Amino acid sequence: MWKPCITDTSLAICLSFLLHSACAQAAHIQPADVAGSPTVYCRVLKEPNPLLLGGWQCIWPRFIAKRGETDTNPVEFWLVKRDGGYALYFYRTKDNGREKKYIGWKEWKINGDEIVSETGVRLFAEKGAVFFQWQYEAPIRMTPIEGSR
Repeated sequence: MWKPCITDTSLAICLSFLLHSACAQAAHIQPADVAGSPTVYCRVLKEPNPLLLGGWQCIWPRFIAKRGETDTNPVEFWLVKRDGGYALYFYRTKDNGREKKYIGWKEWKINGDEIVSETGVRLFAEKGAVFFQWQYEAPIRMTPIEGSR
């Protein structure tokens, strides 16, 4: 007899990949968002790794313990050099965009290969790749925003 070769696990992995691919191509930060003058600049301890410049994006699968489910959060940033300083435009939604959105220029700290916020966001370059990390969770590899590099 013929048996289906698609299991629940393989279907979930496939759907997760398709969702990630679709979301990765639909950037929320556009060049026009970073074309004007920044409202704040980052504090630079050490010049940023050039790889961090431009726009980057990923999908962060945030686990919500109280609901026992995972929320896919789009995360994007765009680092620009302006007027002798560095400015970072950041975008993240929470609860699929229904609960809260974090959007705008951020006054975060740049220290060479990493950019960190006071709340626990870490953006960093390592071995030729760029990553997003929330507090002590596993880092998520980011992809360039189309047209940003």
